[in-house]
Amino acid sequence: MTAADPLAGYVPGGGRRARARRRRQQRQRRLALLAVLGLLATAALATYLVQRAPEPPSEIEPPGRTQRTLLLQVRGGDGAAAVSALLAHDEASTTGAVVLVPPQVIVDTAGAGSLPFGQALATGDPNASRNALGDLLGVVVDGSWVLEAGAFVSLVDALGGIAVEVDVPVVQDNAVVLPQGTQRVDGGRALALATYLAPGEPEQVRLARVQEVLDGLLEALPDDAAGVEQRLTGLGEGSQTSDPVTSVASFLAGLQADSAAQQLQYDTLPVIPIDPGGGVTSFRLDVEAARALVDRALAQSIPPGARQTGNRVLVLNGVGTPVGDAVRAKLVAADFVFVASRNAERFGYATTQVLVPEATPEARALGVRVAEALGVEPDVRQADLGTVADVVVIVGADFQP
Repeated sequence: MTAADPLAGYVPGGGRRARARRRRQQRQRRLALLAVLGLLATAALATYLVQRAPEPPSEIEPPGRTQRTLLLQVRGGDGAAAVSALLAHDEASTTGAVVLVPPQVIVDTAGAGSLPFGQALATGDPNASRNALGDLLGVVVDGSWVLEAGAFVSLVDALGGIAVEVDVPVVQDNAVVLPQGTQRVDGGRALALATYLAPGEPEQVRLARVQEVLDGLLEALPDDAAGVEQRLTGLGEGSQTSDPVTSVASFLAGLQADSAAQQLQYDTLPVIPIDPGGGVTSFRLDVEAARALVDRALAQSIPPGARQTGNRVLVLNGVGTPVGDAVRAKLVAADFVFVASRNAERFGYATTQVLVPEATPEARALGVRVAEALGVEPDVRQADLGTVADVVVIVGADFQP
């Protein structure tokens, strides 16, 4: 370490940082234990609550929605998301939540169909990841923040590094780039820790390291929105936000205040392994556990209609041109739940057909409401839909985005 090293002079111990390190050490041990238990019983994998978690209110009756959500992703060299976390901050209750999302969980996107969540970022649709996660959890994801790997490194370096607890030596190209223990790391090493998975380790252990890095990043951010905005603006095109940088900076400053007040709750997205032993592990959502997580940490972000019955819509593309995003937007705006979009058995449909499971007045009325939401003439037909959705729409050429 040279005198020019921005991390030079860092000495562990003492004061606020020592207390923070002790909290991280306790949290890391809990996370590691939960990850091991997750391999033995799926239920233990569902969610885990770590230090800094506030007691959830018995009832949420705000004058209006005060919780905002932001999907943070770090894009890897292949264009996919190497790190994904759904951040939430409630300015009224001054509480925050972070849901860590494994890149291997299967999601449905409006344009590309079913794919691993991390790959949604590589589709080229800036809204694909945000919409897919919102549909998966049944919550509103208000915005997105995508950091290129280089921008993430630059951000951490501009902050003078972050303090982390490294649970195991991090190895790259047969060389140890991070020894085990409490230390301050620069941006490159922080990214290496957040993306590291040793041979034989489950994905949940890597997510625990992501939490460690995010916790250190929040602690290192300036404690005022103006200071955070300055840091984000300095990242240039490597930092892409769906909302103005001023808004994102204010959100992050609020989340940091939640963390400093020990009112920040971390969870992992509850998932269940599928197709184990096939070379690449994938996950599906643990629906029951995810619902409990949302009720506890993201209840304010449940949109109208998300918990209703009889309003789940599967979209089939019958024209051949991309229509999934436009159809999804109109359905969600009308309080329907978008299930997925796929290609129909053929293209060339002149008009949109709405398929319902029963030939009853109630089912027809539901089909008519779907047609009206899409702005097409109601062509409602009875068909065997299976159990995938309550309504199936075959989009025809009469649909106007």
